[in-house]
Amino acid sequence: MTLAPGGTSTASAATCYWAQFVADVTVPDGTNFSAGATFKKTWRLKNIGTCAWNSNDVSLIFDSGERMGAPASLALPTTVNPGQTVDITVDMTAPSAAGHYFGYWKFKSNSGGVFGIGATAQKSFWVEIQVTSSTTGTAYDFTAEAPKAAWSSGAGSFTFPGTDGNANGFALSQSAPKLETGVTSSQPGLLFAPNNVTNGYVKAVYPNFRVQSGDRFQATIGCENGATNCYVAYTLYYKANGGPETTLWTFREKYEGMTYNVSLDLSKLANQDVSFILVVSAYGSPTGDRALWVNPIISRAGGGTTPVPTVTGTPPTATPTKTGTVQPNSCDRAQFVADATVPDGTTFAPGVGFNKTWRLKNVGTCTWTNYSIMFDTGEKMGGPDSALIPTTVAPGQTVDITLQLTSPTTAGTYRGYWKLKSNTGVPFGIGSAGTKSFWVEIKVSGTGTVPNTPTKTTTPGTPVTPATPIAGTIYDFAANVCTAKWYTGAGEIPCPGTDGDAKGFVLITNPSKLENGTTDSRVGLLTFPQNQNNGYIQGIYPSYQVKAGDKFRATIGCENGSTACYVVYRLDYSISGSSSIQTFWAFVEKYEGGIYNADIDLTPLAGQNVKFILSVLATGPATGDRALWTAPIIYNSASVPAAAATATGTATPTGTSAATAAATNTPTSTTSAPSATPTVTATGTPTPTNTP
Repeated sequence: MTLAPGGTSTASAATCYWAQFVADVTVPDGTNFSAGATFKKTWRLKNIGTCAWNSNDVSLIFDSGERMGAPASLALPTTVNPGQTVDITVDMTAPSAAGHYFGYWKFKSNSGGVFGIGATAQKSFWVEIQVTSSTTGTAYDFTAEAPKAAWSSGAGSFTFPGTDGNANGFALSQSAPKLETGVTSSQPGLLFAPNNVTNGYVKAVYPNFRVQSGDRFQATIGCENGATNCYVAYTLYYKANGGPETTLWTFREKYEGMTYNVSLDLSKLANQDVSFILVVSAYGSPTGDRALWVNPIISRAGGGTTPVPTVTGTPPTATPTKTGTVQPNSCDRAQFVADATVPDGTTFAPGVGFNKTWRLKNVGTCTWTNYSIMFDTGEKMGGPDSALIPTTVAPGQTVDITLQLTSPTTAGTYRGYWKLKSNTGVPFGIGSAGTKSFWVEIKVSGTGTVPNTPTKTTTPGTPVTPATPIAGTIYDFAANVCTAKWYTGAGEIPCPGTDGDAKGFVLITNPSKLENGTTDSRVGLLTFPQNQNNGYIQGIYPSYQVKAGDKFRATIGCENGSTACYVVYRLDYSISGSSSIQTFWAFVEKYEGGIYNADIDLTPLAGQNVKFILSVLATGPATGDRALWTAPIIYNSASVPAAAATATGTATPTGTSAATAAATNTPTSTTSAPSATPTVTATGTPTPTNTP
């Protein structure tokens, strides 16, 4: 369990029994075990209530899910006073059947009743494992093989290991890396630090490796403990059979006291010689960017290790970057709140004009009068050198700033970095030091899309896409919501349902009010699990034949105002003619003011008739779990006309068409980054059960 908040939130003025998840000391989410294997699960938890946890009063109790051979209850090893942390270890045994298992746990006080984590002190914490039919071993160890990689940064190539503190960037191996959660790993890892310029990076190109079906890239990632200014992007690229460098996965990470477990299925690269490339890049200033890859490996069922080829990679060409020499004024600080238009990764045709709107908050002490937005570095996309913000923004207020930009004329992925500028000409941005840039990131392809065009839908009930679909839409889950059969633990439920129904319900939203405070003009689905502990809701859609290049796209997040929302989104599927349900993708979501744009490649299912299943599972009590799927579709770029002019698969919240400013009460947050969740398999039938 790794996605609990790093800071506390208020449950009530004086909550006596209240816990906070701190870290998985052992067995991170998704750890693989062979059937029947024994292991020790250790959680690190903090007493954030007002009452001491006396070992004679408070015990750990099994709540629901899979107990994994553990006792039903376990006394605490010591008394835990308010503000103290405790490591609690439980002996467990992996189930005998292959599958994906969760076990949910809470505390119980003889005097205060059952309690747990979360804003209401009623959420469960959990252990999550994968059970394989055979042992799983390491086929490739990126830490051990690091000396064989070709290393470089924005300053050019360098040798491994480097020198800690080198301004040109460096990488080191660590036998016991200490993560930002405070946990010291028993597994070795790699420490990456970009070259010390704005938007610097560090890159490792590994020798070729022959991938087999079922191989997975796995790692735990997070900033190094104490690197509080760390704000980076992790990226895993690959080159298959000498082909072009391609992005397999990317993840934005900021020091917030959490770590994330990566588990990526590499089966689509099976039987190919692949050069994997690990990259960490700074977002703005690299100062304090110390990023860890803990135990980065390729795992393989069977436990065997594949011989490592000795092919040497070619160091990449250094990317020019721009440094800033003027320090921001101490009173000028901004905070990124939301991409009001053009979320990261929006696709455009070459040479298309578009409006990019950022929502920013003045978190400094100076009022922004005659302040400007200015281009910093990267791809300018036809934007101005600077543009005046045509309003005054007082401390604590938010502002929507819009620029008219144009997509480049060559296919590729582009990012432009921007900052603000005071009325005395001093640049500043986001981050605690005010030195980080914010950005616009787009993809340019032969056919593209332009945002801000509302979607019209047909009446649900006919298994077709809307009459005027988003360009590239093959299937629209919102338009066809009632062709699906919807289930909760209470059995089949009506579609659409009734808001507030304790059995769970699904409703159509148009427009959708997103968690980050924006209003999205596209049609969405509001899903609410059965209102019980670890309740769920699932919609099983009619059979659909998947095509090569199909992608599942949706904007996901809790409904605005649902502050107790804490759920797991899943895209499940069942092959037609089969009774088993498998999980293709999962994402843990907690109300924190951010949204996430899912863009999931369905190509591994190409050619098969598949029943897709939208699932939402409560993590503990379901009260307040109002989960939105905004514009859930199956998209295929091959069906986009050359003159397409409609947004596909990304959020299009209402925004402004010119540079505007408005003081609002927009939630203070950053767009949430996804957890790296594996493609997993679970057994079951198309009629769901109470076990997630």
